Amino acid sequence: MKELDMTERKAFSATRGHFFYLLVSLFLLLLLHPFFAGAVLGRIVFLGCFSAVLFSALYAVSENRKIFAFAVIFAVPVLAGRWLGYFLESASLSLIAHSGAVLFLGFTASVVLSHVLKDEEVTADKIWGALCVYLLIGLTWGSLFLAMETIWPGSFQMAPTPGAEAQEKLPLFMYYSFVTLTTVGYGDVLPLSPLARSFAVVEAVLGQIYLATLIARLVGLHIVHSMKKGSR
Repeated sequence: MKELDMTERKAFSATRGHFFYLLVSLFLLLLLHPFFAGAVLGRIVFLGCFSAVLFSALYAVSENRKIFAFAVIFAVPVLAGRWLGYFLESASLSLIAHSGAVLFLGFTASVVLSHVLKDEEVTADKIWGALCVYLLIGLTWGSLFLAMETIWPGSFQMAPTPGAEAQEKLPLFMYYSFVTLTTVGYGDVLPLSPLARSFAVVEAVLGQIYLATLIARLVGLHIVHSMKKGSR
């Protein structure tokens, strides 16, 4: 039992803080860009924060080599598409970046969620991971909505924004995604196509199911492990 406990402690210490860095980079992506919106460096700041999310996500899943290898494969086209799109206006590059982001962010969210739902003691790192999953869901759907608009223009109705480049529309679709995920629904961005409406509904339902299931799981784990400690 002692050897098992030592192994568990080492495994926990190896992943301690991985999710914290991802959480910080996600909040920076969401909060920092508006202060530079409209400025010359606004797009570079956004791309820098988005890249930080990718690298911190890779670090968060780096414990397993196979998973890390798949994550790198998904991340490369996203990074290349985002930064090359800054210099080259190309619909193909934009579509590669958006589609790659959907795969990478969705894959990362599933990996982090598997760690969060493990039958282990509820720690700060587990809570950070749970928050990361929620934010990653919002980013995944934001990239998905933008990919839809790139493939089928007119899928969404939105107020005119400066710059016609798809890259600069990503913050807007991120905003719409989180408004949908939290079921706030301001109505300033509207899904028009049947496919866009279907995915908007799925995201809204997924957001509510995730919160309800997550809270129940974490509370249950906390009670179980508290009882185990009390019985020792």
